[in-house]
Amino acid sequence: MERKMNSEMFVLRSVACLSIALLHALYRVYDDGNTPWVESVGLLLTFGTPVFVFISQFVLSFAYPNEIPARFWEKRIKYILLPYFFFGTLYAGLKGLELSSSDGIPLLQAFWYYLWRHLLIGDFHGYFILIIFQFYALFLWFQTYAKRLNPRNILIVSFLINVIYLGFFNFTTPADTAAAHYFWDKMYWIFAPGWIFYFTVAYYLGRNELWFREKLKKFRIAVYTLPVLTGALVLFVNSQGLITAHSSKRIDMLLFALSMILLLFSVASKMKKVPRVLEWSSRYSFGIYLLHPLLLAIFVKLPASFGLQNLGLFSVLLQFVGCVVGSALIMNLANRIPGGAYVFGRIGVGINPSKPPKSLDKPITPNIGNAN
Repeated sequence: MERKMNSEMFVLRSVACLSIALLHALYRVYDDGNTPWVESVGLLLTFGTPVFVFISQFVLSFAYPNEIPARFWEKRIKYILLPYFFFGTLYAGLKGLELSSSDGIPLLQAFWYYLWRHLLIGDFHGYFILIIFQFYALFLWFQTYAKRLNPRNILIVSFLINVIYLGFFNFTTPADTAAAHYFWDKMYWIFAPGWIFYFTVAYYLGRNELWFREKLKKFRIAVYTLPVLTGALVLFVNSQGLITAHSSKRIDMLLFALSMILLLFSVASKMKKVPRVLEWSSRYSFGIYLLHPLLLAIFVKLPASFGLQNLGLFSVLLQFVGCVVGSALIMNLANRIPGGAYVFGRIGVGINPSKPPKSLDKPITPNIGNAN
C-alpha cells in the first residue's frame, strides 16, 4: 500500500527543528538566557519539542487510520532507537571527559556517571525519543481499542491528566533529597502523562484530516489570534515567577504549543509548494536535532576572530546556520556509509522525491516524526 504523506508536516517538522537549534544558539551567545529578552524569546522557542511529539503521532494516524504498519517496531528500533543509544553514549563520553579533566575524576567513572543517565532516563537532549516510543506503544493500543471509546471523552481526560501532571511539578516543591530534586528538575520530562494531550490531539486530527482543515478555515481568526494570546500568557506567568521552569514542560506552554501547531498547519496548508529550505531541513531534522549541540559546543572553543561569540545577534545567526548546515552535512555523509543510518538516523524523503540520496541503507523513508 502506498504511504500517504502530509505536506504540512514538512513545515511543522522543519520549524520545530529550527526553533530548537535557534534556541540553543541564542543561549550560547547570550549566557544561557540570563538576559531578560533572551529568556522570553528562548522560552517561546521551546514549543519545538512538543511539536515533534505531535508530528510523530499525526503522521502515523494520518497514514494508517485503520491499520498498523508492517515491521512497525523493527524500523523504529533500527533508525530511531539505535541512534539514541549512539548519541547518548557519545555525549556521555564528551561530558565525562570534561568532568574528568576539570575535577580529576577517573575518566571511566565520569563516563559511567553520565552514560546510565543518558541511556536509561534520557538525561540529555535526546530524551524526546523515549517519549515518542511510549506513544508508539500507545498508538498500537489505540488502533485496537480506541474505536470503542468516545473521542471527546478521551481528549478531555487526556487534557486533565496532562494539566494535573505538569501542574504538580510546576507548583510543588520536592522533598529535600537529591533524588527528589533530580526528579522535579528534569526526570518528570520523560513520562507520557506530561505529553499525553499532544498525542490524543494528533491521533484524532490525523484520522480526521479533512475535517481538521475545514475547522481551521472556519475559525481562522481564532487560529491566528491564539498564539499571540497564549504566548502573552506564557510571558506574563514567567515574569511573575508563577512557574519557574524555563522549558516546554509547563501548563501554559501546553496551550501555546498547541496554538502554534494550529497556526503553522494553517499557514502551511495555504502554501502551493513547501519551500525548498523547509523541505530540506525537514528531511535532515533528526540529525540536526541530535547533532547541533555538539557543533555549538565546538563553536565556543573557536578563537574570537571567528565572530561566533562576540557579535551579538550576528553571532547567533552564524552559530545557528553553522550548526544546522553542519549537522545536515554530517548526516548526509553518514548515510553514504554502510550502517551509517543506524547510527545517525536516516535522511527523510522529500514531499516530491525525484532522486533518493545515495545511501546503502535502503529503502529510504522519512525519519522521526514521519510514517514509514
